Amino acid sequence: MSDANLSASINPLQSPPKRTHKAEGIYVKHGTGRQVHREVEAMEFVRQRTSIPIPSVFEIYVNDNDASASSWFSMSAIPGSPLTDAWPSMNDEARRATQADLRSYLHELRTVPSPTPAYIGSCSGGSAYDHRLNNGYPCGPFASVSDFHDFLVVPVARCPRQELVTYYRQQLADNHGVVFTHADLCGDHIFVEPKTGRITGIIDWEMAGWWPAYWEYTKSRFGSRYQTWWKTLLGHVLDSHERELRIEEDLQQF
Repeated sequence: MSDANLSASINPLQSPPKRTHKAEGIYVKHGTGRQVHREVEAMEFVRQRTSIPIPSVFEIYVNDNDASASSWFSMSAIPGSPLTDAWPSMNDEARRATQADLRSYLHELRTVPSPTPAYIGSCSGGSAYDHRLNNGYPCGPFASVSDFHDFLVVPVARCPRQELVTYYRQQLADNHGVVFTHADLCGDHIFVEPKTGRITGIIDWEMAGWWPAYWEYTKSRFGSRYQTWWKTLLGHVLDSHERELRIEEDLQQF
Protein backbone atom coordinates (compact mmCIF):
# COMPACT_ATOMS: atom_id res chain seq x y z
CA MET A 1 0.00 0.00 0.00
CA SER A 2 1.41 3.42 -0.94
CA ASP A 3 2.24 6.24 1.49
CA ALA A 4 -0.64 8.23 0.00
CA ASN A 5 -3.04 5.45 0.84
CA LEU A 6 -1.69 5.28 4.39
CA SER A 7 -3.11 8.76 4.98
CA ALA A 8 -6.62 7.41 4.42
CA SER A 9 -9.46 8.45 6.67
CA ILE A 10 -13.24 8.42 6.50
CA ASN A 11 -14.67 11.90 6.97
CA PRO A 12 -18.47 12.06 6.74
CA LEU A 13 -18.54 15.82 7.42
CA GLN A 14 -16.35 17.02 4.57
CA SER A 15 -18.16 17.81 1.31
CA PRO A 16 -16.73 18.50 -2.13
CA PRO A 17 -15.94 22.23 -2.52
CA LYS A 18 -18.58 23.11 -5.06
CA ARG A 19 -21.50 25.41 -5.63
CA THR A 20 -24.21 25.28 -8.24
CA HIS A 21 -26.50 27.98 -9.57
CA LYS A 22 -29.09 28.23 -12.30
CA ALA A 23 -29.37 30.94 -14.95
CA GLU A 24 -31.58 30.83 -18.05
CA GLY A 25 -31.91 27.04 -18.06
CA ILE A 26 -28.21 26.46 -17.50
CA TYR A 27 -26.48 25.22 -14.38
CA VAL A 28 -22.88 26.19 -13.67
CA LYS A 29 -21.09 23.85 -11.29
CA HIS A 30 -17.86 24.89 -9.61
CA GLY A 31 -15.12 22.74 -8.13
CA THR A 32 -11.45 21.93 -8.46
CA GLY A 33 -9.99 21.00 -11.81
CA ARG A 34 -9.82 17.38 -10.68
CA GLN A 35 -13.49 17.37 -9.74
CA VAL A 36 -14.58 18.97 -13.00
CA HIS A 37 -12.55 16.54 -15.11
CA ARG A 38 -13.85 13.58 -13.10
CA GLU A 39 -17.52 14.53 -13.29
CA VAL A 40 -17.54 15.48 -16.97
CA GLU A 41 -15.78 12.29 -18.03
CA ALA A 42 -18.18 10.20 -15.90
CA MET A 43 -21.21 11.92 -17.44
CA GLU A 44 -19.95 11.27 -20.96
CA PHE A 45 -19.12 7.67 -20.04
CA VAL A 46 -22.67 7.09 -18.79
CA ARG A 47 -24.28 8.95 -21.71
CA GLN A 48 -22.49 6.75 -24.25
CA ARG A 49 -23.38 3.46 -22.55
CA THR A 50 -26.85 3.88 -21.03
CA SER A 51 -30.20 5.57 -21.59
CA ILE A 52 -30.04 7.36 -18.22
CA PRO A 53 -31.12 11.00 -18.67
CA ILE A 54 -28.28 13.28 -17.59
CA PRO A 55 -27.46 16.95 -18.29
CA SER A 56 -25.72 17.95 -21.51
CA VAL A 57 -22.35 19.61 -20.94
CA PHE A 58 -21.89 22.92 -22.77
CA GLU A 59 -18.64 24.52 -21.60
CA ILE A 60 -15.71 23.49 -19.43
CA TYR A 61 -13.09 25.67 -17.78
CA VAL A 62 -10.20 23.97 -16.01
CA ASN A 63 -7.09 25.64 -14.65
CA ASP A 64 -4.50 23.29 -16.15
CA ASN A 65 -1.70 24.90 -14.15
CA ASP A 66 -3.25 24.03 -10.79
CA ALA A 67 -5.52 20.98 -10.51
CA SER A 68 -6.73 22.16 -7.11
CA ALA A 69 -7.70 25.64 -8.35
CA SER A 70 -11.28 26.72 -8.98
CA SER A 71 -12.75 25.44 -12.24
CA TRP A 72 -16.26 24.99 -13.59
CA PHE A 73 -18.49 23.51 -16.25
CA SER A 74 -21.91 24.49 -17.54
CA MET A 75 -24.69 22.05 -18.32
CA SER A 76 -28.34 21.93 -19.24
CA ALA A 77 -30.93 22.24 -16.50
CA ILE A 78 -32.95 19.10 -15.84
CA PRO A 79 -36.75 19.54 -16.05
CA GLY A 80 -38.96 18.48 -13.19
CA SER A 81 -38.38 18.55 -9.44
CA PRO A 82 -35.94 16.85 -7.06
CA LEU A 83 -37.46 13.60 -5.84
CA THR A 84 -37.03 14.74 -2.23
CA ASP A 85 -39.42 17.63 -2.89
CA ALA A 86 -41.85 15.74 -5.10
CA TRP A 87 -42.24 12.43 -3.23
CA PRO A 88 -44.57 13.57 -0.38
CA SER A 89 -47.26 14.74 -2.82
CA MET A 90 -46.87 11.99 -5.45
CA ASN A 91 -49.66 9.43 -5.74
CA ASP A 92 -49.05 5.68 -5.64
CA GLU A 93 -49.02 5.32 -9.42
CA ALA A 94 -46.39 8.04 -9.80
CA ARG A 95 -44.28 6.50 -7.05
CA ARG A 96 -44.40 3.11 -8.77
CA ALA A 97 -43.26 4.77 -11.99
CA THR A 98 -40.29 6.34 -10.21
CA GLN A 99 -39.42 2.99 -8.67
CA ALA A 100 -39.57 1.23 -12.04
CA ASP A 101 -37.46 3.89 -13.77
CA LEU A 102 -34.83 3.91 -11.03
CA ARG A 103 -34.58 0.12 -10.97
CA SER A 104 -34.16 0.05 -14.75
CA TYR A 105 -31.55 2.81 -14.84
CA LEU A 106 -29.51 1.30 -12.03
CA HIS A 107 -29.61 -2.07 -13.77
CA GLU A 108 -28.25 -0.43 -16.92
CA LEU A 109 -25.50 1.28 -14.94
CA ARG A 110 -24.49 -1.81 -13.01
CA THR A 111 -24.31 -4.01 -16.09
CA VAL A 112 -21.93 -1.78 -18.07
CA PRO A 113 -19.02 -4.11 -18.88
CA SER A 114 -15.83 -3.40 -16.95
CA PRO A 115 -12.55 -3.57 -18.88
CA THR A 116 -10.88 -4.96 -15.75
CA PRO A 117 -13.38 -6.89 -13.58
CA ALA A 118 -11.66 -6.38 -10.21
CA TYR A 119 -10.51 -2.77 -10.73
CA ILE A 120 -11.83 -0.02 -8.44
CA GLY A 121 -11.39 3.55 -9.64
CA SER A 122 -12.65 6.10 -12.15
CA CYS A 123 -14.21 5.32 -15.51
CA SER A 124 -10.98 6.29 -17.27
CA GLY A 125 -8.64 4.13 -15.20
CA GLY A 126 -7.71 6.82 -12.70
CA SER A 127 -8.08 7.23 -8.96
CA ALA A 128 -11.27 6.58 -7.04
CA TYR A 129 -12.91 9.52 -5.28
CA ASP A 130 -15.31 9.73 -2.38
CA HIS A 131 -15.28 12.88 -0.25
CA ARG A 132 -15.54 10.74 2.92
CA LEU A 133 -12.29 8.90 2.11
CA ASN A 134 -8.66 9.99 2.28
CA ASN A 135 -9.55 13.45 3.64
CA GLY A 136 -11.40 14.24 0.43
CA TYR A 137 -8.46 13.48 -1.87
CA PRO A 138 -8.47 10.86 -4.64
CA CYS A 139 -7.29 7.40 -3.63
CA GLY A 140 -6.23 4.30 -5.50
CA PRO A 141 -6.96 3.07 -8.06
CA PHE A 142 -7.17 -0.39 -6.52
CA ALA A 143 -6.44 -3.66 -8.28
CA SER A 144 -9.04 -5.61 -6.30
CA VAL A 145 -11.80 -5.42 -3.72
CA SER A 146 -9.31 -6.88 -1.24
CA ASP A 147 -6.88 -3.99 -1.80
CA PHE A 148 -9.72 -1.50 -1.39
CA HIS A 149 -10.81 -3.09 1.88
CA ASP A 150 -7.22 -3.00 3.15
CA PHE A 151 -7.32 0.73 2.47
CA LEU A 152 -10.63 1.23 4.31
CA VAL A 153 -9.25 -0.10 7.61
CA VAL A 154 -6.03 1.96 7.58
CA PRO A 155 -7.56 4.67 9.86
CA VAL A 156 -8.38 2.00 12.46
CA ALA A 157 -4.63 1.46 12.97
CA ARG A 158 -4.48 4.83 14.76
CA CYS A 159 -6.67 3.40 17.51
CA PRO A 160 -4.84 2.05 20.61
CA ARG A 161 -6.82 -1.17 20.30
CA GLN A 162 -4.92 -2.72 17.42
CA GLU A 163 -7.08 -5.84 17.48
CA LEU A 164 -9.81 -3.71 15.91
CA VAL A 165 -7.84 -3.58 12.66
CA THR A 166 -8.07 -7.36 12.36
CA TYR A 167 -11.69 -7.37 13.52
CA TYR A 168 -12.96 -4.86 10.97
CA ARG A 169 -10.83 -6.24 8.15
CA GLN A 170 -12.31 -9.68 8.72
CA GLN A 171 -15.81 -8.19 8.58
CA LEU A 172 -15.20 -6.85 5.06
CA ALA A 173 -15.89 -9.69 2.63
CA ASP A 174 -13.74 -9.62 -0.49
CA ASN A 175 -16.06 -11.69 -2.67
CA HIS A 176 -18.15 -8.77 -3.91
CA GLY A 177 -18.23 -8.02 -7.61
CA VAL A 178 -17.32 -4.61 -8.99
CA VAL A 179 -19.94 -2.57 -10.88
CA PHE A 180 -20.24 0.94 -12.25
CA THR A 181 -21.77 3.06 -9.51
CA HIS A 182 -23.17 6.58 -9.19
CA ALA A 183 -21.91 6.60 -5.58
CA ASP A 184 -23.86 9.66 -4.42
CA LEU A 185 -27.45 8.67 -5.05
CA CYS A 186 -30.12 10.48 -3.05
CA GLY A 187 -33.48 12.16 -3.52
CA ASP A 188 -31.84 15.51 -4.25
CA HIS A 189 -29.90 14.06 -7.18
CA ILE A 190 -32.89 12.41 -8.90
CA PHE A 191 -35.33 14.64 -10.79
CA VAL A 192 -38.87 13.56 -11.66
CA GLU A 193 -42.02 14.83 -13.30
CA PRO A 194 -44.19 14.91 -10.13
CA LYS A 195 -47.51 14.03 -11.78
CA THR A 196 -46.25 10.96 -13.63
CA GLY A 197 -43.28 10.02 -11.45
CA ARG A 198 -41.09 9.48 -14.51
CA ILE A 199 -37.43 10.25 -13.90
CA THR A 200 -36.27 13.25 -15.95
CA GLY A 201 -32.64 13.24 -14.91
CA ILE A 202 -29.94 12.08 -12.51
CA ILE A 203 -27.21 14.55 -11.54
CA ASP A 204 -23.99 14.85 -9.50
CA TRP A 205 -21.69 12.21 -11.00
CA GLU A 206 -18.35 13.35 -9.54
CA MET A 207 -17.95 10.22 -7.38
CA ALA A 208 -19.08 7.78 -10.06
CA GLY A 209 -16.79 4.94 -11.02
CA TRP A 210 -16.09 1.26 -10.48
CA TRP A 211 -16.91 0.33 -6.87
CA PRO A 212 -17.80 -2.85 -4.95
CA ALA A 213 -21.35 -3.98 -5.70
CA TYR A 214 -22.56 -2.98 -2.21
CA TRP A 215 -21.26 0.61 -2.47
CA GLU A 216 -24.31 2.10 -4.19
CA TYR A 217 -26.59 0.86 -1.42
CA THR A 218 -24.41 1.86 1.52
CA LYS A 219 -23.57 5.28 0.07
CA SER A 220 -27.26 5.91 -0.59
CA ARG A 221 -28.07 5.30 3.07
CA PHE A 222 -25.68 7.79 4.67
CA GLY A 223 -26.39 11.09 6.41
CA SER A 224 -29.73 12.74 5.68
CA ARG A 225 -30.71 9.75 3.57
CA TYR A 226 -32.29 7.89 6.48
CA GLN A 227 -35.82 9.00 5.58
CA THR A 228 -38.18 6.05 5.73
CA TRP A 229 -39.52 6.59 2.22
CA TRP A 230 -35.99 6.64 0.75
CA LYS A 231 -34.96 3.48 2.58
CA THR A 232 -38.12 1.75 1.33
CA LEU A 233 -37.51 2.89 -2.24
CA LEU A 234 -33.92 1.64 -2.16
CA GLY A 235 -35.16 -1.73 -0.96
CA HIS A 236 -37.17 -2.05 -4.17
CA VAL A 237 -34.37 -1.07 -6.57
CA LEU A 238 -31.14 -2.38 -5.00
CA ASP A 239 -30.09 -5.45 -3.05
CA SER A 240 -29.84 -4.65 0.66
CA HIS A 241 -26.39 -4.62 2.27
CA GLU A 242 -27.17 -3.85 5.92
CA ARG A 243 -24.08 -5.65 7.23
CA GLU A 244 -21.75 -3.60 5.04
CA LEU A 245 -23.64 -0.45 6.02
CA ARG A 246 -23.10 -1.13 9.74
CA ILE A 247 -19.37 -1.69 9.14
CA GLU A 248 -19.05 1.58 7.22
CA GLU A 249 -20.89 3.42 9.98
CA ASP A 250 -18.43 1.98 12.52
CA LEU A 251 -15.44 2.97 10.39
CA GLN A 252 -16.58 6.59 10.40
CA GLN A 253 -15.51 6.75 14.05
CA PHE A 254 -11.81 6.41 13.16
